[in-house]
Amino acid sequence: MTMQVIKCGGSVLGSDQAVAGVSDMLAARAAVDSPLIVVVSAPAGVTDVLFGEIPLQASTSSAEIVEHVSQGEQRMVAELAEHLQGRGVAAHPVKVADIGLHASGHPLDADLVSLDIPALQAILQQAPITLVPGFVGISHSGTKRLLGRGGSDLTAVFLAAELDARCELIQSIQGVYEVDPAHTRAARFSQMHWDDLLDLENEVVQGKAVRLAKQRGLGFLVRGVSSSTPGTMVGDMTAKLVQDETPNATL
Repeated sequence: MTMQVIKCGGSVLGSDQAVAGVSDMLAARAAVDSPLIVVVSAPAGVTDVLFGEIPLQASTSSAEIVEHVSQGEQRMVAELAEHLQGRGVAAHPVKVADIGLHASGHPLDADLVSLDIPALQAILQQAPITLVPGFVGISHSGTKRLLGRGGSDLTAVFLAAELDARCELIQSIQGVYEVDPAHTRAARFSQMHWDDLLDLENEVVQGKAVRLAKQRGLGFLVRGVSSSTPGTMVGDMTAKLVQDETPNATL
C-alpha cells in the first residue's frame, strides 16, 4: 500500500469546528488509506502571536526563540490526536527527535537534511495515523531549528521524498489559482509545473519546499479539505487552467 504524507495547513485549523472537520477527513482517509503521516501546522496567526511574545532582549537565544515558537505545532498535534482518538481512530503523535528529522542552517530558517527512516517505519506500525509537527527539525547537537515561514510544506515534501510517498498539501481553498481568488474570480490550475508555482506572485506553497520537490522529482497535490476538491497537481507537467463554478469558495 502506498504511503501518504498529508500536510494540514494552519488555514484549515483555525477553529474548533475546522479542526473537527479535518479530523473527520483524516479518520475517513485512515479507514482506507493507511498508513498516513499527517504533518501538522499551527493554526493561522498563532506563530505570529508566539513570535510577538518573545522579549526583545540581547540575552534571548535562538534556542529559546525556536522552543517557544514551535509550541504552536506541538499543541495542534496533541489536539488533533485527541480529536481522532475521540472518533475511535488511533493516532500516534511524535516529536521530530523521535524520527531523527535533522535540520541544518540558520536556527530560524534551516533546511532538512536527514530522516531516521527505520525509526519512522517502526512508529508507523503502531497506529493508522502518525502525527508529525511541521515547521521544525532538530540539529545533530539536539537543538531545534525552524524551517522558515511555511516550513510545514517543507516538512511534508521532505518526508514524502525520503519515503517515496504520495504528498498532499491541504489548505483552505480548492487548489492553486492564477491570481488570489479571495479578491477576484480566478481560474484554477488543474496541473502545473514546479516553476509555474514558483513564478506566482502569491506564495501558495513555501518556495524552499517547491524547489526541493523539483530537485527530488516529487509531484504533490494542493487541495482543500473536502474529498470532492479536485485540487492542483504540481510536478513535471504543462500548466492547465480550469474555471470552477464557485472558485472563491473556501473549504
